[in-house]
Amino acid sequence: MNKNSIKTEQKGCMLELESLKIEYANQFHRSDKLDNKVYITITFFGFFFVFITGLLSGIGTLHIPSGRLETFLTVCYLLSCAAVLIFYVYLLIYFMRLLKPEHILRLDPIRMQSEKLEGLTDEEACKKLIRLYRNTINENLIKLSDRCDNFTKGLRFVVPTVILAFASYFFQLLLQILH
Repeated sequence: MNKNSIKTEQKGCMLELESLKIEYANQFHRSDKLDNKVYITITFFGFFFVFITGLLSGIGTLHIPSGRLETFLTVCYLLSCAAVLIFYVYLLIYFMRLLKPEHILRLDPIRMQSEKLEGLTDEEACKKLIRLYRNTINENLIKLSDRCDNFTKGLRFVVPTVILAFASYFFQLLLQILH
């Protein structure tokens, strides 16, 4: 091997190490962004709770139905209110679970010290650091990907729950008009 190929290999090693360091830092930013999205969703649920409270206040104003249509609308109203409450509580718990502390691997000094990089040449140390960063990044990406997938799955139920709440309000309005 000549000097140019050794320098090129060392330069490539350093570039790869630098890009892995950037990706490592980006993982924490992505995790923070996901946490922020979950916080925003939970805040939305706080406003949605006020909406549901107004919906449920209509139950106290219900009268004994006088006909089949009114009975049907009352049953639909009560069932939709119960469904909204169940979905609301489920989604709130679901999103709160996404905020549970997740153990993200860090490339801390103790872990680096266990690799005994001190006695190695720059190239050998660089290669070991690259392996450490790759392993750490890959394990963290799997966890982050799972959390993102779970967040997306939870969002799929938010819109139907809101639509169901509006349907309950519609039944409530119809019952007020009929009575």
